[in-house]
Amino acid sequence: MQSKVSHKRRNTVLFIPPAIGGLTSHSGLGYHSSVALTEPSYVSDHNSHAITALLDALQQHYHCSVDGLSSAFIEHHFRQRELPAKAHLIEAGQVAEDVYFIHRGVLRVYYIDQQGNEVNQQFYQAGEVIAPVLSLTTQEASPFYLQALSEADILVAHYPSLHRSGRNNIDWLAAENAILKSVYLKTARREAQMLLGSAEQRYRWFLKDSPELAKQLPLYQIASYLGVTPVSLSRLRKQIKAASTPRP
Repeated sequence: MQSKVSHKRRNTVLFIPPAIGGLTSHSGLGYHSSVALTEPSYVSDHNSHAITALLDALQQHYHCSVDGLSSAFIEHHFRQRELPAKAHLIEAGQVAEDVYFIHRGVLRVYYIDQQGNEVNQQFYQAGEVIAPVLSLTTQEASPFYLQALSEADILVAHYPSLHRSGRNNIDWLAAENAILKSVYLKTARREAQMLLGSAEQRYRWFLKDSPELAKQLPLYQIASYLGVTPVSLSRLRKQIKAASTPRP
């Protein structure tokens, strides 16, 4: 049964370059009857673990030097924030100003199709930076929503301030370029998979690329991301399991 969302039509400009034309809309994504942004819940003291995790992610995930990125630099630009599950950071129609580092939790980027169904575009998990590139760089409104699927701890930074700091900090400039490149590559990979892969191939790619998410997320969230119905995905999973089970 499809869940529909009552909403006013909004201006639509890309959040992260999507492959909307290649997606099939699906539902089952309840909890969006009326989207309201969650009021900020900032932590008074910086969590040293979150800062260390960001520096580690820049080195290991984004392959950047952090020699010139001290804890003081991170504390100056990033605020720590706690999110309850289902909280929204960005709503369609807003202009993005912030970038986010996920210390704990899972977030999704989704949009609402012409039938009022929520369609998952991307998932982000601990150790990743979320940068709504097009809205940040063009100051145009986004049609995408950014929502926490679980309780989450994040670091939030004002992008214009971070970008200006790159003029005097070559390590941050390199980190920023690496993050933006990663966002574009993630989007390009997603677009290619949606356009070129069968439902089974897309699911196998998802299992390979995001094994933790495959275990954590409910079936209907994964189905929306893959562009299939929950029923079709359930049937596909049974077929894959049966094919991999040795016969007596």
